[in-house]
Amino acid sequence: MSRDSILAKIDAATQTAPLVEIDAQASALIADPDSYRADFAPQPLIARFIEKATSETVTATVEQLASLADIPAAVSHYLTEKELGAKIAVQPRACLRGIDWSGVQITDHAQMNEPIALTIADAGIAETGSLVFFTGPDAPVLLNFLPLHHLAVLRSSTIRPYMEDVFDAFGTTRAKQGRSCNIITGTSGTADIEARNVRGAHGPRFMHILLISE
Repeated sequence: MSRDSILAKIDAATQTAPLVEIDAQASALIADPDSYRADFAPQPLIARFIEKATSETVTATVEQLASLADIPAAVSHYLTEKELGAKIAVQPRACLRGIDWSGVQITDHAQMNEPIALTIADAGIAETGSLVFFTGPDAPVLLNFLPLHHLAVLRSSTIRPYMEDVFDAFGTTRAKQGRSCNIITGTSGTADIEARNVRGAHGPRFMHILLISE
C-alpha cells in the first residue's frame, strides 16, 4: 500500500469524528468527576497523602517539619543516618538558598553518580502520593532522577486531592505552563525480572519527603 493510500485512509477515518464532537464527548465524560473518582473523605488530604506515599507500592518516607528553616537540620540528620557524608546537591531555588546551611556542603548540580539531592515539589497528589515537579532555570530536572537518595520538599498547602486538580491549576490555559512537568510516585522500581520488585532500577532508590506545614 502506498504512502498516499495510507494517509488517505487516515484522513477518511478522522473525518468521522470532528474536533467539536470529540470535545463534547470529553466534556460529557468529566461532567461529574465525583461519580468515578476514589472517595477518601473524610480523611484529611495530608493524612491521605502520607498514607499513599509511605505505602508498600510507593515506598517513600515522610518527615513533617514546621518550616523551611528546619530543612538543613533534617538533611544533616538524614546524611548522618545514611552515612552519606556532608555534601548534597540542592536545587538552586532562592527559598532553599536563603536558609542556613552551616555544616552542610551544598552544590547546585548533580554528578552522574550523585548520592543525594534536595528539590522542591510544586504540588502533591493525595490520591496517589505523587509529587509534581516543573522544570525551570532554578529547577533542573536531573536533580529529580540522578541521585540514589531523593529528598523532596513539599508544602502541605500545595497538596491537591486528585491528579486532574493539578492540571487544572498548573497545566491548562488558565495557568502558564512550564517547559516540562514530571509526576513522580515514590522510588524508581521494576518487576520485569521474575516479578520481583527491584528499587532504584532507573532512578532514585530512596525518596524522603520533607512535608512543610507552613
